Amino acid sequence: MTWTMSQISQQFDGAHYPQVLLKGGAYIAQDLSIARGRLPSDLDILVPRHAIPDAQRRLRNQGWHEIELDAHDRRYYHEWSHETPPMRNVLFGMELDLHHNILPPVARTTVDAQRLIDDLMPAGMDGWQILNPVDQVLHCAAHLFLDSEFRDRARDIVDFDGLLRHHASDRSFWPRLMERAIELALVEPLQLALRFSCVWMQTPFPESAREELSRSAPSRQRQFWLLPLLDAALTPTPADQSPGHRQRFAAIALMVRYHRQRMPARLLLPHLWHKIRSGQPSERKVDDGA
Repeated sequence: MTWTMSQISQQFDGAHYPQVLLKGGAYIAQDLSIARGRLPSDLDILVPRHAIPDAQRRLRNQGWHEIELDAHDRRYYHEWSHETPPMRNVLFGMELDLHHNILPPVARTTVDAQRLIDDLMPAGMDGWQILNPVDQVLHCAAHLFLDSEFRDRARDIVDFDGLLRHHASDRSFWPRLMERAIELALVEPLQLALRFSCVWMQTPFPESAREELSRSAPSRQRQFWLLPLLDAALTPTPADQSPGHRQRFAAIALMVRYHRQRMPARLLLPHLWHKIRSGQPSERKVDDGA
């Protein structure tokens, strides 16, 4: 992974826009404890949307090529997604996902990527930058609760806990996190991530931040049905067992929620119909978070 990031950064030499490591790549660049022992299968990077054509050109010059897709799926990535089609290179043992945002532009919850780009930090590796600490935490929460399937995603909770424990030593961290969550409209995923992180990982969580966040938390009626579904779906299944009926039901219900959040019905229904007709899964893969 480190070698891949080093080689790719050389392709961007002279580029007049930031190249940002996301998720696992960012954790490795910062040498966070949660990066140790990871077995990543893909590298996620972000550039400004206007820079996507130039970034793709540079990557193609290094031998990266987009996976083959039909016309519908190409349109999905180019018009409705927050990333371009995945890229592969025979010299590198992982897939590359090139992002221009952290959430789809057509989703119910969207983020202004320029706000993230305006507050980047050096990554600790030549040529790369990373999201600032509060944005890393919010991206982790948003990825889990708005942009991924839920089965066996306990590692995301571990990542979230690790990010908080690493960054929260700064006394200004919690007030900035609360303010940024409101600014980026990511209060609900943050509240959900904190709930599971505190229950499962005993993550330290100041009472002042807890009170402030509770004022913007989902309604009691929403939590009544959502939390049990999330708890069932996120709980890991032992390797020698199959998911039970409760887990399977929760996974199906949350899959419906996941798709409804990512695309409006006018786009979602034709998209799912295309997948059914072509015999493809509704998503290319379950992102492992790199």
